[in-house]
Amino acid sequence: MSNLLIGLSVAGGLLGWVLYRYFATQKRQSQEAIAQRMKDDKYQRVLEKAKIAEREEKIFKAQTGHVSSQLSLAKEYELTNIREAIGWYQKAAKLDSTIAQNALARLCKMDLDDPEGNAKSTYWEQVVKAKGNDSAAKFELGRYQIRGYGTEANVDAGLENIHTAAEAGHMPAQSFLGDWYVSDVAPRKDPEEAFIWRVRGALQGDLRACVKTAYCYQTGIAVAKNRLRTTYWLERAAEQGDTEAQQLAAKMHIGVGANETAIAYIWLSLAYAGGNLSAKAERDEVVQHIGIDAILGVQNVANTIYRFMKQGEVKSHSVIALLDKVYGRKGYRPNDEELAALAAGNLAGEHGEEQPAVQESWDSASQAQAKGNELYQPDSPPPEVQLSFEPSASTQSVPASSISNQTNAKAPISSQPDSASEQGTETKANTSAKKEYQQQAWQTSWDNFMTESDKS
Repeated sequence: MSNLLIGLSVAGGLLGWVLYRYFATQKRQSQEAIAQRMKDDKYQRVLEKAKIAEREEKIFKAQTGHVSSQLSLAKEYELTNIREAIGWYQKAAKLDSTIAQNALARLCKMDLDDPEGNAKSTYWEQVVKAKGNDSAAKFELGRYQIRGYGTEANVDAGLENIHTAAEAGHMPAQSFLGDWYVSDVAPRKDPEEAFIWRVRGALQGDLRACVKTAYCYQTGIAVAKNRLRTTYWLERAAEQGDTEAQQLAAKMHIGVGANETAIAYIWLSLAYAGGNLSAKAERDEVVQHIGIDAILGVQNVANTIYRFMKQGEVKSHSVIALLDKVYGRKGYRPNDEELAALAAGNLAGEHGEEQPAVQESWDSASQAQAKGNELYQPDSPPPEVQLSFEPSASTQSVPASSISNQTNAKAPISSQPDSASEQGTETKANTSAKKEYQQQAWQTSWDNFMTESDKS
């Protein structure tokens, strides 16, 4: 009995101790859990405060020009608020971030609420291209900036980019500047700058720039009016096959003298053979003032030059020199150093007055035209000029033979087909300012001529 009681007492004691330990442990664990939760809550609050502080710092840094912060914020907004993302990318892009500029090229067109979204994407695409020192891209970017296409208009920045392209030899940029500085839309006109860029383009082989340089001399833009210089720049383009320049060069010779009349006929024949259909009527008028005994020699010169030009690239001054030799003419013939000085802006010698041209009547020109045969015989090559008389394999809208098959001095030089397709069409170079040129009283002024600029 006593042993049983002792056993029960021991068992009860052990049970009590176990229960005590259990509840004590539960209490301790509960307290620890509460403490951990409080600790976690405190940490979370601290973390949230840190995140808020970090974001506020990021926003502050972004607002003060920190590119990485701007890019980070923009990336956060891309999936939730595209307009906000674009805003931050724009800030970074203005600080020359290529990442931001590429992002804008991608995102702007996705903003359906922005009617200029596509234009903005195009603008930023051009910004990225221009960073690779691509002259064509810099020129296009400059035009966008001047026009305000896809961005706020910024004439100064646009001109800076176009100048960079022009200095690198990009002819469209040079042509643009040549027109810009005499344009009514330019904040500051600078005729000398316009003239210089036209000369630079002309010296690089831009035929349109040659014609515009001639226009400067005809009307007195930055230089004195000068018929000889006008003629020179027109003939530089004319000898390269620009039929508009050929027609205009011819007009500079009409009514000046007997040999000048022959040269006018030659340029008009070449213009018509090259597809300038409007030159035919003028050529047929000029031929009436060339003596019958001289016309074959003149036609042979025209035919020789035509075949020479059809062979391919014509060296500068080669046709001009040929005409000088055949017709004993003298004019403005600058050397390379003089042309380089002109392109560099040395215009000191361009402001003098030209001696008035000798004006002869059509009758006196006709009477004196026989001299052309003395200078050039129909069946002999031009003096000191070696040319191949084999025609080019390529076809032309007017056959070469049509230049020299004239039998009646007062009749058209060639019999042309009736259909427009057989006659040929005007070349691309003729369409740019044809209407303006055809309306000119060429011997007096080009005052109605309006310089063109690319509106595309």
